Amino acid sequence: MSVLISYKNKSSKAKNSNLIFFVDEKFSLTGLKKHFTDTENGFINDVIKSQNLSKKIISFDINSKKKIFLISVKSIINLSQVENLGAEFFNYLKDIKQKEFIIDSDVNASKLKNFVGYFLHGLKLKSYFFEKYKTKKNKKIITFT
Repeated sequence: MSVLISYKNKSSKAKNSNLIFFVDEKFSLTGLKKHFTDTENGFINDVIKSQNLSKKIISFDINSKKKIFLISVKSIINLSQVENLGAEFFNYLKDIKQKEFIIDSDVNASKLKNFVGYFLHGLKLKSYFFEKYKTKKNKKIITFT
């Protein structure tokens, strides 16, 4: 499975796209309310209350074509932990049929410079498979915007 990362200056208000948001350790949605309608905000709050908040990543479906990922980021985090978080997120993507994701970098729970870049670097490192001599190659391409 290969990962394609494209950097676009596109808003994350696409109606039928998978969204990735970075939140603090308590999964507070203070900076994310502008991205959702009131009914979606209520639904997301109910889902968060029913989830185990000790997990680093929470995913749920808004509708059949839109999936939301909330990634918990510690207030004090170093670069290797950010890369490990990206690698852990890749494990979620292996079993999902959707192929396109939008990362919202506007709401960043960490003060690190180039946080999203290190997150995607860890994800890209985890996605590497040695398939040079294999006859059947995995052709699934995941795109991040």
